[in-house]
Amino acid sequence: MTPDIIKEAARNLRNNMTKTELLLWAELKNRKLWVRFLRQRPIYVYSENGWLDRYIIPDFYCSSRELIIEVDWSIHDIEEVLILDIEKEELIKQKGINIIRITNKEIKDDINKVVQKIKQKLSR
Repeated sequence: MTPDIIKEAARNLRNNMTKTELLLWAELKNRKLWVRFLRQRPIYVYSENGWLDRYIIPDFYCSSRELIIEVDWSIHDIEEVLILDIEKEELIKQKGINIIRITNKEIKDDINKVVQKIKQKLSR
């Protein structure tokens, strides 16, 4: 069972999405890409030795295709955040989930190109 503090964090993230997350969500919601995406859905990930076990809250998650979409902005360029991103990505991959990282700039510059990138990943 997901701890209440994690549920509350996910709820806060859903209620305070960035403008670019909202732009992308408009393209993902209501099965517009033929699959269901969820926003900020907590996922428990774990490592073999247990020392990295944690809940992660991806920006968007499609459980039927085991695909996470992460929207990165300037904070992801900070070394400490980058290290955490790498750790989370390794745990996600160990669980058999694929991940697509998309930048705010990509979404702002050409949302249609981003949607095509996601469609390509879904078709594999």
